[in-house]
Amino acid sequence: MQKILILGNSTIQKRIRIEEIIEKFPNAEIVTLSPENYVDEEINNIFTMGSIFSKDRIIVISDFDSFKILYQEKISTLLKHYDNAVKGILILDSQKENKYLKEINFDRKIEAMIPPLWKDELWIEMVKDLASKLHKQLSNETAEKIIQFVGKNEDLLYEEIKKLSIYSNMEIISIKDVEDVSTYFSTASYEELCYDLITKKLSNSLIKLHSIVKSSSFSPIALANYLYKYFLDLYSVILNSERKANYNWSEVMKISKDSMVSLQRVASFLGFNFKTDKVKKINVEKLYSPTSIEKIIIDIEELDRSLKTGGEPKVLFPKLFEEICSA
Repeated sequence: MQKILILGNSTIQKRIRIEEIIEKFPNAEIVTLSPENYVDEEINNIFTMGSIFSKDRIIVISDFDSFKILYQEKISTLLKHYDNAVKGILILDSQKENKYLKEINFDRKIEAMIPPLWKDELWIEMVKDLASKLHKQLSNETAEKIIQFVGKNEDLLYEEIKKLSIYSNMEIISIKDVEDVSTYFSTASYEELCYDLITKKLSNSLIKLHSIVKSSSFSPIALANYLYKYFLDLYSVILNSERKANYNWSEVMKISKDSMVSLQRVASFLGFNFKTDKVKKINVEKLYSPTSIEKIIIDIEELDRSLKTGGEPKVLFPKLFEEICSA
């Protein structure tokens, strides 16, 4: 059996690579194993050699480093003794190659990493590569324009590229396609608005809000949902941080993993600045307690209910912003 290890923090690239491998074996039986569906009593059956003589099998083990240590050790032991003469493929994905994975003799190792946030050229190359997976081409300028609209978020970028690939009937996606399809007040604009809010810059927040509300594509419910998720992320980061004045990159990465909040947003919350940042970020932990964020989240829920019953966005949002910035 061929054993393939996919390492890195990119869920999209991992998924694409796994799908590419599976597509080459349309008649294979697919078996998936994850921390969510792991059943200890059945694990031996998955790796029983006799069960795969009748049909090729592809075993996909996802998010290996999130398994309990006991299960990581058990899977590692089974894989070390698995007969390579058996037909089939095993694909295992993990953030890092820990000690249990180093004990396994993999035939191939594939890297699937999200670029560092300050490496603009690598983000451009990643966007172009994602487009190529959808049989489309992008120039550097077009890829950069997509990043400007969406921000450096792998999942959102991929969804935007999929939307553009459907819209464009040409092999090359143009800047005009991006401008036609991508909403101007996109994730990046909402993110900037939310950062002004959490840093209590009321006037800046109201100016951005005024511009967003004027757009024909403005959705009050969408903005309320974005605010809710943003402050929920802030709440999760504060619960998983150490309330320090400064954080290094390895600490930001750990908090991102523990809180399940994107690296870009964690860095923004904790005042970790990149050379390419246009606005100097500050550590907002000292501005909030878990209790104060809980209140804001409740206030946003109430705003959402008011909007759905006919409330006026031009009144409700400024009122909320004033409460957040004055607290």
